[in-house]
Amino acid sequence: MDTNLFNQILVIDSIPSGDSNTAKRLFEDIKTLSIGYSPTPAVHYLRVESGDQFIQCIFKCREDAALQNIIPMLHIECHGNEDGFQFADGSFAYWEELKLPITELNVATRLNLLITVAACAGGALAKVLRVSDRAPFWGLIGPTRTLIAGELEKAYRALYLTLLSTKSSAKAVETMDAATEPGMFLRRTSQDLFKKAWSLYKKEYCSTEALEVRAKRMQNTLEQLPGKLRPTTAEFTNLLVNHEPKAFERFRSTFFMYDLFPEHVSRFPIKYFA
Repeated sequence: MDTNLFNQILVIDSIPSGDSNTAKRLFEDIKTLSIGYSPTPAVHYLRVESGDQFIQCIFKCREDAALQNIIPMLHIECHGNEDGFQFADGSFAYWEELKLPITELNVATRLNLLITVAACAGGALAKVLRVSDRAPFWGLIGPTRTLIAGELEKAYRALYLTLLSTKSSAKAVETMDAATEPGMFLRRTSQDLFKKAWSLYKKEYCSTEALEVRAKRMQNTLEQLPGKLRPTTAEFTNLLVNHEPKAFERFRSTFFMYDLFPEHVSRFPIKYFA
């Protein structure tokens, strides 16, 4: 499995006033640990009150990545549900709103963006992904259900302690798993996301029924053009089936940014599967 690079841990706090502020406590723990295990990535804390401020933060991270080569690992603490994030002032940002800014940041980091989320259902960010998109992140870790503050702190403190002491993302995730009950956290890599998105594309557009609809649409379009060549629906269907591996290659190239970063061809060598 591919690994990612980052040189900053950014804790983004949007926990409502009056709630237990696990974000600030976690930041203070990580900052202390980073001193003990130096050299480590820089550790920063940012308070945001609203969805607009959060998106501006992402834009600033994108600018820093492009101009200063600062590659952040984002740790986001706020409320949320299956539709998106809710911020300290009560404002809400849907996944569709967040996908583009986060994807642009991931492009600026050369597909190295790792996001850890303490919001409920944080892993649902992946549900708005389409196979024709760029990858929105290298990896995502988020809870699969509502967790109490103590559970979140225990899990993420284990993650960051091991990350800073060993410099290994894989070992950090293993330690986090050992500190929590099975199934408490969802983990997704860009490879996982692409495979899922391709499978959904196949189900929606490449079933027998879907292929027939697409073939008939192509046939109807051709009938509007001059000429005598009139392939049958079956011939158009075969054409679509034979074209599928090329479609896969095109989607893969866009998703993993082969066109922007040629080295990603070997970094993300996802093979075609039917």
